Amino acid sequence: MRTAFVKQAAFVLVIFMAIGLVATVAGIAQVPEHVPWSADQPISWQFFLAPYPQDGCLQAEAAAIHMTLNWSVSYVIDYDTQNGNWYGYVDSSMTKVTNTMEPSLSWAASQGKTADVLNHEQRHFDLNEVYARKLGILLERPRVTGATTDEVRSALRKQINAVASAVLDKASQMQSLYDNDTAHGTNAAVQASWAAKIDAWLMNPMQAP
Repeated sequence: MRTAFVKQAAFVLVIFMAIGLVATVAGIAQVPEHVPWSADQPISWQFFLAPYPQDGCLQAEAAAIHMTLNWSVSYVIDYDTQNGNWYGYVDSSMTKVTNTMEPSLSWAASQGKTADVLNHEQRHFDLNEVYARKLGILLERPRVTGATTDEVRSALRKQINAVASAVLDKASQMQSLYDNDTAHGTNAAVQASWAAKIDAWLMNPMQAP
């Protein structure tokens, strides 16, 4: 028995970069609605299409990247004739996690489009990718047994949701910590230290907190 279990828009995180500028951003055509993370294609300023915010508390910011983690799994429920019970597990071949940037919700002040600011925003995207990969690994692990298919299905869904919630909560915490530690990217030494950590975590996501 195979069942697909999809969780859409599981995580939306907006990150701000402080620099103290006021400007507007003109929209650029021919940009996809969702930009997937890619090791070969870093983000560029053309993906920051949202208008500069009118909210006074945001007018000291140079840029904001809007990112989304979506996940879905398919699980199998079967009967164990030897032990006389039902069991369920996630089909690892059907587990999918995507990390995208949303250009229509990401913005940048025209005077704030510097290489340092863009690098800071890219690292937010990279950090999101770390947790996308960690989530993909952990989502494959749930396995439960039970007396009935309903019992197995309920327990399996509970485990899957618990895994996703824990990873997404941690991702949010780490994004905030990254901003706080780097002073929104203005502390060059700490920014470089975080960049090195993020690169290491991309290689081994399970090493990330």
